[in-house]
Parts: sequence; structure tokens; C-alpha cells
Amino acid sequence: MVQSLSAGDGEAAYLPGTREREELARRTIGVLQLGVIPGGLAMTASFSASTLLADQMTGSETKASLAAVCLSIGGTLAGIPLAALMARRGRRAGLSAGYFIGAIGATLALLSAFAGSYSLLVVGMVLIGTGQAANLASRYAGADLATDENRARSISLVLWASTVGSVLGPTVALGLKSFFADTEGLSGFALPYALALGLFLAAAINLSRRLRPDPLHVVAAESGSNGVKLPSLAEAGRVLAHPVASIALIAMMLSQAVMVGVMTVSPIHMQAGDQNPLIIGFMLSLHIAGMFAFSPYVGWLVDRIGGQLVIIVGALVLAVGSSTAANTDPEHATGLLLGLFLVGIGWSCCVVAASSILTASFSVERRVSVQATADVLMTAFGAAAGVSSGLAVEHRSYGQLASWGAWVAVALGIAATMMLVRNFRTTRRLTV
Repeated sequence: MVQSLSAGDGEAAYLPGTREREELARRTIGVLQLGVIPGGLAMTASFSASTLLADQMTGSETKASLAAVCLSIGGTLAGIPLAALMARRGRRAGLSAGYFIGAIGATLALLSAFAGSYSLLVVGMVLIGTGQAANLASRYAGADLATDENRARSISLVLWASTVGSVLGPTVALGLKSFFADTEGLSGFALPYALALGLFLAAAINLSRRLRPDPLHVVAAESGSNGVKLPSLAEAGRVLAHPVASIALIAMMLSQAVMVGVMTVSPIHMQAGDQNPLIIGFMLSLHIAGMFAFSPYVGWLVDRIGGQLVIIVGALVLAVGSSTAANTDPEHATGLLLGLFLVGIGWSCCVVAASSILTASFSVERRVSVQATADVLMTAFGAAAGVSSGLAVEHRSYGQLASWGAWVAVALGIAATMMLVRNFRTTRRLTV
């Protein structure tokens, strides 16, 4: 089904190659960055508080982990509806709605701290996951106005802005909680969620007011498109049948699974070695920095050598990072710090490269649908890995789990290499 996407705000005036178009592209990325910074801070603050709050509510580590994973579950569930809204109304409407729903979720989580209601916290975290879906979709909005020469860098610049909020989120959230250290009960957790509420609202207002003209409207008017296809999970078959986009989708799913699976249980592994909580927090911050801080350099590399090669590099780095973590005893911090840092960089390579490939591989009519399908599958794989990692460590060991992650990354690298060779041979045969 194709939904008409009406133009407005003078979109047709921004022709490719003009100075006005270049200025609009730069301004659009700036507006998106000012959305993902508070959005990322709100998400990581909420995530950090959720496990501790749920643990105090229920006394169950399983329920505490489930509350945190609900953020990923919410992001998975929200991907298609938000994309449908963007197909109908544009990026501005979809992204601002995602952040606004995240604010509603933060409100419910805040109330759960006062009411002592685990169910209310779970619902709140699912809705906060909608804000995560908006943050992920923002990188595609950054690519709407890009050229073939700077598409990956445009995506990476939006991802890079997530560094600020994502790294500071856990420290800020738990630091605010410390102000209520003497407060009885659970109400001390209200402040991190109050912060998340304000940040989500700031992101929503920023996008709603300043993302004008809408980048998707501009590119639709430029291409002469009659409409944008509404998203559907059936789109996955079309992506997997594509000679290049298929490896991009596989890279997004597998890199997310490896990253989430290893990252989720690494703090528990370090805690078993009686490591200082400050070192554990530093490990998480270093891991997140690896995911986002170097993304502009990754984007530059993708634009220079191609996304398929960067996916191979990312898979190799993921494998080395996971293997390093797998072979580090819980008492030793250095190997875990290095391993999780490399896992973050490997994830960044795979996701930036794959996002660029997906955007370039399909027309504007199918772009929103393909992007939403990829993000839904990526977050679903991550959520499944997060839930499974605790069971794997409980019944096996952290070392075995991280080793499995390394082998998955190796398999991704082999698949990407085989597909690159096949596509090269096909292109060479057609040009001879």
C-alpha cells in the first residue's frame, strides 16, 4: 500500500546541488542532533534506574532484568507504527510523536516509584522504548537530504550526537537518585524519571517546531514520488532478496544481538569478581563511547571504501572484542574494558554501514518501510539476546556466552566477504 505524502513548507525549492539544499541538509542534521542528545540521555537515565527500582520492588533479579529489557521491547513494537506515521505525515510528525510517547512512559515510571507498582513500571518502560525508536529513526532522517558522497557521514553525525546523552545518562540518573538516599521507600527513583520526562518533552518540541521543511517531504517532492509505501514486516523478504541490502539487514541484526548479549551480562561478570562499581560504570561508559563517539570517522570510511567492506571490518572488531571479554577472568578489568570498547566500535561500523546501504538501495517510496523493518528486526534480535544472555550465563558461563558472540561475528564477516566477492564478480561480468 502506498500512502500519499503531501508536500508543503516550500519543499520543491530546495533543488539538489544548490547552496540552499546544502544549508538545509546541515541545519536538518543540527536539529536532529538536538533531538537525540536529550532523547539519548532520557533513555539511558530511565534504563539505569529501571533495574534498581524493579529489584527493590520485587526482590527478583529476573523481574529487574525484564523491566530493563522492556525498553528494547517497546522500541521493537513502536518501529512500524512510527514509520507508518512518517509515511503519512513526514519525519517531523513521526519523530516528535515518538519522543512525546516516551514522555508519557517516563510519567508512568515516575508514578510507579511512588505507588510501588511493578506493572506500572513495565508499561512505562515499554512506552519509553518508543523514544528509543525515535532516536534510531533520526539517523535515517539525517540521510534523507544527503548525497551519495556523504550519506554515511550524515547518518554517523546524528548517531555521534547520542554520545553525550548515552554516556552521561547512567551517571546523571544514579547521581540524582543519591540526593534521595535518605528517602524511605522507592520515591527516590522519581527524580531520574522526572528528568527523562523533561528531556523527552524538550526533544519532541524541538523536532515539532524546528524540523521544517520536513526532509522526507523535500526528497519526495524532488523525486516526483506519488507516495510513500506504508511499512510492513513483509518488506523483510524484499530486503533479503536484494543483492546488497540483504547483508546490511543481516549485519544490523547480528551485530545488535552480539552487542546486547555481551554487554547485558558483563556488569554481572565483573561484579562476581568483586570489582569496584566505579570500574563497572566506567566499562559501560567506555562501551557506549565505542558505539557512538567514533561514528563520524566510521561514516567517512563508509563513504570512501563502501559499506560492505566496513561491515567486514566491523564483524572482525566485534569478534576480537567478544573473544577478549570471553578470555578475561572476572577479577581482571583491563580485558573487559578493552573487549567491551571494541564490541562498541564493531557495532558502530556495522550499523552505520548497514544504514547507509539500506538508504541507498531503495527508492524514496520504499525507504521508510525498509528502514522501519530493519530497525524492528534489529531491536527484536537485541531484545532476544538480552533476555537469553542471563539464562546462558546461569546455565553455562560468561566466557561461553561471549565466545558464542565472537563466533556469530565471525560468521557475519564470512557472509559479508562472500557476498562482496559475489557482487564484485557479477559486476565485472556485466561490464566485460
